[in-house]
Amino acid sequence: MHLALVFAFAAASAAAASSSTKRSTTDPTQVAGKTFDFVIVGGGTAGLALAGRLAEWSNVTVAVIEAGSDGSEFQDQITIPGMSYLNGLTGSTYDWQYQTTPQTSASGGQLSWPRGKGLGGSSAINGGFWCRGSSAEYDAWQTLQNGAAGADKWGWDGMQAAMNKAETFTPMTDDDAAKFSVTHDVNAHGSSGPIHSSYSSYQYDHLTTWVPTMVAMGLDKTLDPANGTNIGVTFTPSIINPANGSRSDSNFGYIAPYARPNLVILTGYQVTKVNWNDTTEGAAVASGVSFAANAGGTVYSVTAAKEVILSGGTIGSPQILQLSGVGDKTMLTGLGISSVVDLPGVGANLQDHVSDSLYMQATDNNTWAALKDDQTLWADQLAIWKQSGTGMWTYWNEATAYPSIADLMGTDASSWASGIDVAGALTTSAQASSFDSTVQAGIKAQYAIIAEWAASSTIGQVELIFNMFGSAASQIGIQFCIQHPFSRGYVRITSASVFDYPDINPNYLSISYDLDVMRAAFKYVRQIIATEPMKDMIVGETLPGTGTTADGDIDTYVENYASTEYHPCGTNSMLPKESGGVVDTTLMVYGTKNLRVVDVSIVPLHVSAHLMATAYGVAENAADIIKAAHFAVVNTTTSSDPSDSGSGSGSDGSGSTGSAGDAAKTNASTLSTSTKVIIGAASGVAALVLLGVRRPYIHSSFTHSPACFVVPRILLSPPESRQASSCVCLWEGRRVVCGG
Repeated sequence: MHLALVFAFAAASAAAASSSTKRSTTDPTQVAGKTFDFVIVGGGTAGLALAGRLAEWSNVTVAVIEAGSDGSEFQDQITIPGMSYLNGLTGSTYDWQYQTTPQTSASGGQLSWPRGKGLGGSSAINGGFWCRGSSAEYDAWQTLQNGAAGADKWGWDGMQAAMNKAETFTPMTDDDAAKFSVTHDVNAHGSSGPIHSSYSSYQYDHLTTWVPTMVAMGLDKTLDPANGTNIGVTFTPSIINPANGSRSDSNFGYIAPYARPNLVILTGYQVTKVNWNDTTEGAAVASGVSFAANAGGTVYSVTAAKEVILSGGTIGSPQILQLSGVGDKTMLTGLGISSVVDLPGVGANLQDHVSDSLYMQATDNNTWAALKDDQTLWADQLAIWKQSGTGMWTYWNEATAYPSIADLMGTDASSWASGIDVAGALTTSAQASSFDSTVQAGIKAQYAIIAEWAASSTIGQVELIFNMFGSAASQIGIQFCIQHPFSRGYVRITSASVFDYPDINPNYLSISYDLDVMRAAFKYVRQIIATEPMKDMIVGETLPGTGTTADGDIDTYVENYASTEYHPCGTNSMLPKESGGVVDTTLMVYGTKNLRVVDVSIVPLHVSAHLMATAYGVAENAADIIKAAHFAVVNTTTSSDPSDSGSGSGSDGSGSTGSAGDAAKTNASTLSTSTKVIIGAASGVAALVLLGVRRPYIHSSFTHSPACFVVPRILLSPPESRQASSCVCLWEGRRVVCGG
């Protein structure tokens, strides 16, 4: 019988935990010199989600090493939604404060690349958008795997299930939905995941013009972009816990509500490299990692009994791989690093959404500027938020739209799309980044898909965001950001030290097609602000000003004001090795036995969405894959599935009240075609029922009394080390078969 993995965890002993409960340590001796089953490098969005899922199984041990702090010194700036814009952590110690190399096609200067450095990672400092791309975009990931086993997990169906598993969705209130012309498809969302998605309880009146104006422009009103049709105009949910108006990030959602003694999270220490054992079956075996607080600090090490998992993000993960001898051999040996796996794709295929904005003067100051500039209003609204979780501080930009090339270019769209020269773009891209032939092969396949999308009326090519904040009173803006850039760049280390930042070069606008799209988007925004009803609430354009009309002047503006939309991906692409891939469909690094990457650096081709929901989908998929790889399958003689008796939730004091265990009950993602696992809990003790048979080993002592079933302590351990005394019984008395 082919079965899917369903697991539900309920920790009664941890249900009362809140965000103020400290789940991490700064003491390196809690990790150094010890052995854990899984060592996760990075406590950001995906890293903490993965850690929370793996630690649901109390018979394994998990260590997370995070370079930043636990965030307690920035509690208000993290938990209060509006703070991320008006008093955010960009430029603080909770930000890596990366800089790109000089961008020759975009102003010529270095650009800031903020990334979260601390528990929660970028999910703790970002603008809160919870959205996903269209179904065709994730299906393209599957297509790019060239038929590899497991590729279906990364198509739309697999990713949608994984993203929903992470989510608890609350629709906009009926009154607000009617006022702002917002619709929902609740069936497209998750209902019991650790991360809350909802809408700001405070919405500015100017936002009532957004949907009607875009519809007047000819754009479709989207029922709900979460259903796989992220094209048209909508309001995008934010990661706001409606119970208290707070940010719901990976720390608050997956970690804070649960007391898990099998999970140790170390903050303030940076992993310096992966350590290696001898090869097994021709593949390198990671034995653990080394870590230190700073360049001159003591270097510690920790051992991984099963796997090392990199969740350092699009910059950090390729940096660690390269420092550990995994990457382009010529580059590494030139820096004095011994090559372990010659893998040219590491750090390549860097993609990002480049962003610009056009600013206008509104008819009144009912904008974010009022809150920013009026300290009395600031304090009054802060008091309201702390008392009730409502008010102006809950506001995040949520009015978005995704037009196609046909929407942007009109009658010129078809000729422009048909004129795309994939070969010429590839030559330019390869020369700009010195890509090897395998990387070029992968990018060529991506370009072919992007060229097809350019001719499609169902794929969003630009994201538009109606922004309630500018640089002065009454100023508002519309941000426009390309979603499928041709431009490709890289992340490459410049020394053998992790404390020296790598070169980060996205090569913004280096392929002329990207500039074409941004120019068309600029003109489209101009049309928006001249269309009623928005036209009636606009006094005039303030930046760049109505004098900027010629294409050359528009291009200069786009280039000079270009910046990141904070969505880099692709530097450890999940692609076939011969296409410049770094990881396979199980996220295992090619040429290694037990080293995975779990973050958006594995994304092979960008999507028309912010990447946070996708990052959680990657983590949820990875958790299922890892559990399937390591944990045995138990066969019982009963034919019926046991129902889950556990339940769990965080307290209202936490940033997120959804249970990581509860998420699995309603939104179980597919594990495999031959495995089904159910984790239940009673009186705070987790137990397993694993159905199906895989590499069976009959343990003669596993016969138990009624209402009892078996959980081997370490299911992957050799049979001779399994003892009945290391098991917990909570299921019917049956002889049980344990697989290795």
